[in-house]
Amino acid sequence: MEVIININNLQYEVKKDSFLFNDLCMYIEKNKITCISGSNNCGKTTLFKILSRENTLPKSTIIIDGKDKMDYSRQEYREMVQAVFPHKYLKNEENVFDYLCKQASTINMEKIEFVLEELNLMNKKDKEIDKLDEIDHIKIQLAAAIIKSNKIILIDCLDSYLELSEIKKIYNFLRKCMKKYDLTFVTTTHNLEEALYSDELYIIKSGGIIFHGDPLTVLSKDNIINKAGLRLPFMIDLSVKLKDYDLIKSIELKPERLINDLWK
Repeated sequence: MEVIININNLQYEVKKDSFLFNDLCMYIEKNKITCISGSNNCGKTTLFKILSRENTLPKSTIIIDGKDKMDYSRQEYREMVQAVFPHKYLKNEENVFDYLCKQASTINMEKIEFVLEELNLMNKKDKEIDKLDEIDHIKIQLAAAIIKSNKIILIDCLDSYLELSEIKKIYNFLRKCMKKYDLTFVTTTHNLEEALYSDELYIIKSGGIIFHGDPLTVLSKDNIINKAGLRLPFMIDLSVKLKDYDLIKSIELKPERLINDLWK
Protein backbone atom coordinates (compact mmCIF):
# COMPACT_ATOMS: atom_id res chain seq x y z
CA MET A 1 0.00 0.00 0.00
CA GLU A 2 1.36 3.41 -1.03
CA VAL A 3 -0.17 6.46 0.64
CA ILE A 4 -0.32 9.65 -1.43
CA ILE A 5 -2.36 11.86 0.96
CA ASN A 6 -1.71 11.63 4.68
CA ILE A 7 -3.82 13.84 6.95
CA ASN A 8 -2.45 13.97 10.48
CA ASN A 9 -4.52 15.38 13.37
CA LEU A 10 -6.10 18.05 11.19
CA GLN A 11 -7.77 20.88 13.09
CA TYR A 12 -9.99 23.45 11.42
CA GLU A 13 -11.67 26.09 13.55
CA VAL A 14 -14.77 27.64 11.98
CA LYS A 15 -15.19 30.10 14.84
CA LYS A 16 -13.63 30.56 18.23
CA ASP A 17 -13.60 27.24 20.13
CA SER A 18 -15.79 25.61 17.46
CA PHE A 19 -14.00 23.04 15.31
CA LEU A 20 -15.25 21.41 12.13
CA PHE A 21 -12.24 19.08 12.20
CA ASN A 22 -10.55 18.24 15.47
CA ASP A 23 -7.60 15.84 15.14
CA LEU A 24 -8.90 14.32 11.89
CA CYS A 25 -6.65 11.53 10.58
CA MET A 26 -7.09 10.04 7.13
CA TYR A 27 -4.90 8.43 4.50
CA ILE A 28 -5.60 8.11 0.78
CA GLU A 29 -3.96 5.33 -1.20
CA LYS A 30 -2.27 6.02 -4.51
CA ASN A 31 -3.94 4.88 -7.75
CA LYS A 32 -7.31 4.25 -6.16
CA ILE A 33 -10.70 5.92 -6.09
CA THR A 34 -11.52 6.90 -2.52
CA CYS A 35 -15.02 8.12 -1.71
CA ILE A 36 -15.93 10.25 1.31
CA SER A 37 -19.57 10.28 2.37
CA GLY A 38 -21.56 11.95 5.09
CA SER A 39 -24.62 14.11 5.64
CA ASN A 40 -24.75 17.82 4.80
CA ASN A 41 -22.39 20.08 6.76
CA CYS A 42 -20.13 17.23 7.89
CA GLY A 43 -17.10 18.85 6.26
CA LYS A 44 -16.69 17.10 2.89
CA THR A 45 -16.43 20.23 0.74
CA THR A 46 -14.37 22.08 3.36
CA LEU A 47 -11.88 19.20 3.42
CA PHE A 48 -11.52 19.46 -0.35
CA LYS A 49 -10.98 23.22 -0.12
CA ILE A 50 -8.21 22.58 2.41
CA LEU A 51 -6.62 19.86 0.26
CA SER A 52 -6.77 22.09 -2.82
CA ARG A 53 -5.26 24.99 -0.82
CA GLU A 54 -8.35 27.11 -1.45
CA ASN A 55 -8.68 27.27 2.35
CA THR A 56 -5.40 27.75 4.20
CA LEU A 57 -4.37 26.59 7.64
CA PRO A 58 -2.04 28.35 10.08
CA LYS A 59 -0.07 25.12 10.28
CA SER A 60 -0.20 22.34 7.72
CA THR A 61 -0.91 18.83 8.91
CA ILE A 62 -1.24 17.31 5.46
CA ILE A 63 1.45 15.37 3.62
CA ILE A 64 1.04 15.08 -0.16
CA ASP A 65 3.23 12.52 -1.91
CA GLY A 66 5.70 12.52 0.98
CA LYS A 67 5.97 16.31 1.38
CA ASP A 68 4.11 18.89 3.48
CA LYS A 69 1.54 20.49 1.21
CA MET A 70 2.66 24.00 2.16
CA ASP A 71 6.22 23.26 1.04
CA TYR A 72 5.16 23.11 -2.61
CA SER A 73 5.16 26.23 -4.73
CA ARG A 74 1.77 27.34 -6.04
CA GLN A 75 2.67 26.09 -9.53
CA GLU A 76 3.99 22.74 -8.26
CA TYR A 77 0.83 22.19 -6.27
CA ARG A 78 -1.42 23.20 -9.17
CA GLU A 79 0.27 20.59 -11.35
CA MET A 80 -0.11 17.95 -8.64
CA VAL A 81 -3.58 18.51 -7.13
CA GLN A 82 -6.73 19.65 -8.92
CA ALA A 83 -10.24 20.00 -7.51
CA VAL A 84 -13.57 19.89 -9.33
CA PHE A 85 -16.43 21.74 -7.63
CA PRO A 86 -19.43 21.24 -9.96
CA HIS A 87 -21.36 24.18 -8.49
CA LYS A 88 -18.78 26.56 -9.99
CA TYR A 89 -20.33 27.36 -13.35
CA LEU A 90 -17.80 28.21 -16.07
CA LYS A 91 -18.34 31.70 -17.46
CA ASN A 92 -16.28 31.47 -20.61
CA GLU A 93 -16.92 32.44 -24.21
CA GLU A 94 -14.04 30.32 -25.56
CA ASN A 95 -14.75 27.10 -27.39
CA VAL A 96 -14.12 23.87 -25.50
CA PHE A 97 -10.98 22.87 -27.39
CA ASP A 98 -9.21 26.22 -26.99
CA TYR A 99 -10.09 26.32 -23.29
CA LEU A 100 -8.66 22.85 -22.65
CA CYS A 101 -5.49 23.64 -24.59
CA LYS A 102 -4.77 26.48 -22.14
CA GLN A 103 -5.10 24.36 -19.01
CA ALA A 104 -1.55 22.95 -18.88
CA SER A 105 1.80 24.70 -19.33
CA THR A 106 2.63 22.20 -22.07
CA ILE A 107 -0.06 21.09 -24.51
CA ASN A 108 -0.56 17.33 -24.53
CA MET A 109 -2.72 16.73 -27.58
CA GLU A 110 -3.09 13.01 -26.93
CA LYS A 111 -4.48 13.70 -23.46
CA ILE A 112 -6.83 16.41 -24.71
CA GLU A 113 -8.22 14.17 -27.44
CA PHE A 114 -8.56 11.28 -24.99
CA VAL A 115 -10.66 13.23 -22.48
CA LEU A 116 -12.79 14.79 -25.23
CA GLU A 117 -13.52 11.36 -26.70
CA GLU A 118 -14.17 9.58 -23.41
CA LEU A 119 -16.44 12.33 -22.06
CA ASN A 120 -18.41 12.56 -25.33
CA LEU A 121 -17.28 16.13 -25.88
CA MET A 122 -15.57 15.66 -29.21
CA ASN A 123 -18.63 16.83 -31.16
CA LYS A 124 -18.78 19.93 -28.93
CA LYS A 125 -15.11 20.91 -28.99
CA ASP A 126 -15.77 23.90 -31.28
CA LYS A 127 -18.76 25.18 -29.30
CA GLU A 128 -18.61 28.08 -26.88
CA ILE A 129 -18.60 26.92 -23.27
CA ASP A 130 -21.20 29.53 -22.28
CA LYS A 131 -23.73 27.89 -24.59
CA LEU A 132 -23.41 24.38 -23.18
CA ASP A 133 -25.57 22.81 -20.48
CA GLU A 134 -24.72 22.08 -16.85
CA ILE A 135 -23.66 18.47 -17.45
CA ASP A 136 -21.23 19.54 -20.17
CA HIS A 137 -19.81 22.21 -17.85
CA ILE A 138 -19.08 19.53 -15.24
CA LYS A 139 -17.43 17.33 -17.86
CA ILE A 140 -15.29 20.24 -19.07
CA GLN A 141 -14.17 20.99 -15.49
CA LEU A 142 -13.27 17.33 -15.06
CA ALA A 143 -11.42 17.26 -18.40
CA ALA A 144 -9.48 20.40 -17.42
CA ALA A 145 -8.49 18.89 -14.05
CA ILE A 146 -7.16 15.73 -15.71
CA ILE A 147 -5.21 17.78 -18.25
CA LYS A 148 -3.68 19.94 -15.47
CA SER A 149 -2.92 17.33 -12.82
CA ASN A 150 -0.25 14.64 -12.76
CA LYS A 151 -1.14 13.16 -9.35
CA ILE A 152 -4.45 13.80 -7.55
CA ILE A 153 -7.93 14.92 -8.54
CA LEU A 154 -10.66 15.80 -6.04
CA ILE A 155 -14.28 15.66 -7.25
CA ASP A 156 -16.97 17.10 -5.00
CA CYS A 157 -20.58 15.84 -4.91
CA LEU A 158 -21.39 14.77 -8.46
CA ASP A 159 -24.64 13.33 -7.10
CA SER A 160 -25.97 16.85 -6.55
CA TYR A 161 -25.94 17.45 -10.31
CA LEU A 162 -25.89 14.13 -12.20
CA GLU A 163 -28.10 11.05 -12.38
CA LEU A 164 -26.56 7.81 -11.11
CA SER A 165 -26.35 6.40 -14.65
CA GLU A 166 -24.23 9.39 -15.70
CA ILE A 167 -22.12 9.14 -12.55
CA LYS A 168 -21.35 5.48 -13.30
CA LYS A 169 -20.01 6.51 -16.72
CA ILE A 170 -17.84 9.14 -15.03
CA TYR A 171 -16.36 6.54 -12.67
CA ASN A 172 -15.61 4.22 -15.59
CA PHE A 173 -13.80 7.15 -17.18
CA LEU A 174 -11.88 7.82 -13.95
CA ARG A 175 -10.65 4.23 -13.88
CA LYS A 176 -9.33 4.53 -17.42
CA CYS A 177 -7.51 7.76 -16.46
CA MET A 178 -6.18 6.16 -13.28
CA LYS A 179 -4.48 3.41 -15.28
CA LYS A 180 -3.46 5.53 -18.26
CA TYR A 181 -2.10 8.57 -16.41
CA ASP A 182 -1.18 7.16 -12.98
CA LEU A 183 -3.79 9.31 -11.20
CA THR A 184 -5.50 9.10 -7.81
CA PHE A 185 -9.10 10.23 -7.36
CA VAL A 186 -10.96 11.32 -4.24
CA THR A 187 -14.71 11.92 -4.47
CA THR A 188 -17.47 12.99 -2.11
CA THR A 189 -21.13 11.99 -2.23
CA HIS A 190 -24.39 11.81 -0.29
CA ASN A 191 -25.52 8.88 -2.44
CA LEU A 192 -24.12 5.60 -1.15
CA GLU A 193 -24.90 3.86 -4.44
CA GLU A 194 -22.21 6.05 -5.97
CA ALA A 195 -19.80 4.91 -3.25
CA LEU A 196 -20.05 1.37 -4.60
CA TYR A 197 -18.03 2.46 -7.65
CA SER A 198 -15.05 3.39 -5.44
CA ASP A 199 -12.24 1.30 -3.91
CA GLU A 200 -12.32 2.77 -0.41
CA LEU A 201 -15.12 4.47 1.50
CA TYR A 202 -14.87 6.86 4.44
CA ILE A 203 -17.97 7.77 6.44
CA ILE A 204 -17.64 11.05 8.33
CA LYS A 205 -19.88 12.84 10.77
CA SER A 206 -19.36 16.24 12.39
CA GLY A 207 -15.88 16.46 10.89
CA GLY A 208 -14.68 13.09 12.17
CA ILE A 209 -14.34 9.61 10.68
CA ILE A 210 -16.69 7.02 12.12
CA PHE A 211 -15.80 4.11 9.81
CA HIS A 212 -13.83 3.29 6.67
CA GLY A 213 -12.92 0.31 4.53
CA ASP A 214 -13.93 -1.26 1.24
CA PRO A 215 -17.41 -0.03 0.23
CA LEU A 216 -19.32 -3.30 0.69
CA THR A 217 -17.87 -3.86 4.16
CA VAL A 218 -18.70 -0.30 5.23
CA LEU A 219 -22.21 -0.41 3.78
CA SER A 220 -22.95 -3.67 5.55
CA LYS A 221 -22.71 -1.76 8.86
CA ASP A 222 -26.23 -0.37 8.75
CA ASN A 223 -26.01 0.96 12.31
CA ILE A 224 -23.02 3.12 11.35
CA ILE A 225 -24.74 4.36 8.21
CA ASN A 226 -27.80 5.36 10.23
CA LYS A 227 -25.60 7.06 12.83
CA ALA A 228 -24.09 9.18 10.06
CA GLY A 229 -27.55 10.29 8.92
CA LEU A 230 -27.29 8.47 5.58
CA ARG A 231 -29.59 6.05 3.79
CA LEU A 232 -28.48 2.64 2.56
CA PRO A 233 -29.21 1.73 -1.07
CA PHE A 234 -32.29 -0.53 -1.13
CA MET A 235 -30.52 -3.67 -2.36
CA ILE A 236 -27.77 -3.38 0.23
CA ASP A 237 -30.26 -2.65 3.02
CA LEU A 238 -32.30 -5.72 1.99
CA SER A 239 -29.18 -7.88 1.69
CA VAL A 240 -27.92 -6.82 5.13
CA LYS A 241 -31.23 -7.76 6.73
CA LEU A 242 -31.35 -11.12 4.94
CA LYS A 243 -27.75 -11.81 5.89
CA ASP A 244 -28.53 -11.06 9.55
CA TYR A 245 -31.13 -13.86 9.40
CA ASP A 246 -28.61 -16.20 7.70
CA LEU A 247 -30.77 -16.34 4.59
CA ILE A 248 -27.88 -15.31 2.34
CA LYS A 249 -24.12 -15.45 2.82
CA SER A 250 -23.00 -12.18 1.25
CA ILE A 251 -24.21 -8.77 0.12
CA GLU A 252 -25.88 -8.96 -3.30
CA LEU A 253 -26.54 -5.94 -5.50
CA LYS A 254 -28.46 -7.52 -8.37
CA PRO A 255 -32.10 -8.54 -7.70
CA GLU A 256 -31.98 -11.63 -9.94
CA ARG A 257 -28.92 -12.98 -8.12
CA LEU A 258 -30.50 -12.28 -4.75
CA ILE A 259 -33.59 -14.24 -5.79
CA ASN A 260 -31.39 -17.13 -6.91
CA ASP A 261 -29.55 -17.11 -3.58
CA LEU A 262 -32.82 -17.22 -1.68
CA TRP A 263 -34.11 -20.15 -3.73
CA LYS A 264 -31.01 -22.29 -3.18
